[in-house]
Amino acid sequence: MKPTGVRYLVLGVATANAFLLYLDRICMAAVVQSSSFQTEMALDPQKTGDVLASFFFAYALGQLPAGWLADRFGPRKMLVAYIALWSICTAATGLVAGLLGLVLVRCACGLTEAGAYPTSALVVSRWFPFSQRARANGVVAFGGRVGNSMALWLTAGAIATLGSWRPVLWIYGVIGIGLAAATYVVFRDHPSEHPWANQAEREMVPKLKPVPYKWPIRALVRHSGLWFFNAGLLGLNFGWAFLITWLPAYLQDVYKLDNVVASRYVSIALFCGLGGMLFGGWWCDLLTAKFGQKWGRRLPFATASSVCVAAYLLCPLIDNAIAVAVACSVVAFVSDSVGAAVWAVSQDIGGRHVASTLGWSNMWGNFGASAVAKVIPFVLATRFHFSDWREIFWLTAGGFVLLGVAPMLVDSTRTLTDE
Repeated sequence: MKPTGVRYLVLGVATANAFLLYLDRICMAAVVQSSSFQTEMALDPQKTGDVLASFFFAYALGQLPAGWLADRFGPRKMLVAYIALWSICTAATGLVAGLLGLVLVRCACGLTEAGAYPTSALVVSRWFPFSQRARANGVVAFGGRVGNSMALWLTAGAIATLGSWRPVLWIYGVIGIGLAAATYVVFRDHPSEHPWANQAEREMVPKLKPVPYKWPIRALVRHSGLWFFNAGLLGLNFGWAFLITWLPAYLQDVYKLDNVVASRYVSIALFCGLGGMLFGGWWCDLLTAKFGQKWGRRLPFATASSVCVAAYLLCPLIDNAIAVAVACSVVAFVSDSVGAAVWAVSQDIGGRHVASTLGWSNMWGNFGASAVAKVIPFVLATRFHFSDWREIFWLTAGGFVLLGVAPMLVDSTRTLTDE
């Protein structure tokens, strides 16, 4: 009997959810640069950094508990709750009137978005066999990068059309409530529970026997490989988050582009990351088949690191905005190519605790993203700041060096249950 294709429908909805996740996450980078926002809020760069950093800090803190909730209560109900809540928070952002309100609502948005990727990784591990897992991971992450690449462009254009930043966020919130409803209809925790799946599809991934669920924090802390993995993800996010937080400001400051044009350049650069996600899933599965699980999971990080370091170090040597956008496009493509490997390592190590494992590592990674939002304005405010932002590119290249070195010490064949 040929398996039904319900898993691909589940994958499609998970991909749409990832698109919205990044649209709602990244849109604030365009909002804070818009003239309507700056006129209403009148925030200086340091306070703008507080708004951007608040999301990533809360997003990081929410990773582990949100992942644990998905492991404990099932991915379907928790993902529906997460999507609905972050959509409400996105819409609420369009209602606030001051800095404190912005920081609080963006913290709430970060906390509610935190469970999206750990829960989606759990869904993939329950619906797709090992040999297809990295590619399925890449497809979901591809959806996120579509949202990532289009968020600045769509948001800046929508603000220009509507004349204000507030209604744009309300529209995004309504779309999210619709996707939460679609997720409830299509998702199930395992193929064996889905009325649309036949027996052949239900048997593709064996369902684990239920056991009393335990909080896995001790196993996560004791797994030495995860600490190296977490360090690598911190470096990855530190290097990558520059693209979505301060690259528009860099293009406006150094090359004197207006907000819409700068956002368009950044969107084009991030658009190049789309292919990286799909390539990365294929690349990780290929390397795993050729070199085995341990090195097949390590090598994507090493190859990505070397390219990203070189591209960032070239940026301050370039005197052309388009050329910088091309270099950042390379960074976006190559850094995104490790996304599938990140999920695969978490799925390999996690066992029964996939969402908790990815949440634990994502937490440390997003501390890196939060640091970028604050470190860059601090460096720019010092008297040692170079007008071409060269020290910023040195710092972000350093993050990718850490990405290349630390995961080489990770053995993904050691699961949490081995501790």
